[in-house]
Amino acid sequence: MATRLTRGVLVVLCLLGLTACSPGAAADLLRPPLTDVGNIQLPKEKDKPAFDLLTVDPRNSHLYVAHSSADILEIIDVKKRALSGRVTGLTNIKGVALTSDPNVVVTSDADGSAAIVDVAALKVLKKLDLGGSPDAIEYDPVHDVVLVSLSSDKKVAFIDPKTQTVLGTMPLPGSPELMTVDPLTGTVYLAIHDLNEVVLIDTPSHSITTTLKGCDIKAPTGLAWDPDQGLLFVASSAELSIIDVVTSQCRGAVDIGHGTDQITFNAHKHHVYTADGGSRYVSVVDTVSLKPLGVVGTGPEAATIAADPTTDLVFVMVARAGIVAVYHDP
Repeated sequence: MATRLTRGVLVVLCLLGLTACSPGAAADLLRPPLTDVGNIQLPKEKDKPAFDLLTVDPRNSHLYVAHSSADILEIIDVKKRALSGRVTGLTNIKGVALTSDPNVVVTSDADGSAAIVDVAALKVLKKLDLGGSPDAIEYDPVHDVVLVSLSSDKKVAFIDPKTQTVLGTMPLPGSPELMTVDPLTGTVYLAIHDLNEVVLIDTPSHSITTTLKGCDIKAPTGLAWDPDQGLLFVASSAELSIIDVVTSQCRGAVDIGHGTDQITFNAHKHHVYTADGGSRYVSVVDTVSLKPLGVVGTGPEAATIAADPTTDLVFVMVARAGIVAVYHDP
């Protein structure tokens, strides 16, 4: 089912003053939305480093960093704010998905594989052949399945992390970007970059149930889901589109920076953070008022981000410097 979203609701909300219609509508210029609490330096490389997606696990206080140029999974102890371990042999690693076992994660590697990794033992348990340039990866905790987007094949692969097997694949209508998962229902939201849309995936049936179009979604990248509000946040070209999935209505849009890749949601604060790498800052948006809270400067090539709702810490990968910038909200 395809759902065409319209901006009519945005016009009404703007007139009523219920949503943000400009980037500074609600930002307090005298109070930054995040507090800088320091940096975590990763091992330096001789050549220019490259990093990809970040994933945080509050259960064991780990931040997982996909160190693509070194083929390494970096494991950071966020309590100590220091590197605690490294797992090698993960060719051009792109991202990390958690599983029900905090000692086991699954990585997506651009050589066409996914790796089952024991992070306690710092070793790869098994590699699964997926093909198709694996990229974005997420864990569906409701159905206990890991989903991996296969960019060149325009497919999604489904992995059982317990049996360490591939359950199957599903074709996509276009080129996949990032995804997010509703932790309460298991619904998967996946951005289709070249078609300016988001598809909703039902994990058990390996099928698309709904397609969201409109709402000024253009070349979507990062996604975030607020289950309490029933709102999906879609990072497009310098704009964060807000969609009420229940009513299939566009709730508005907030201006953010350029070059946004990963975005993340803090369930404790009800804030979305967008890593606007081209603009060299992080944008913060309140998911209840739907208004921007301001931006915080990061540095060059800072396009991936993760947040820990148990500590309100926000982690940003500043790729060129090889550091993880750490912030506290507020």
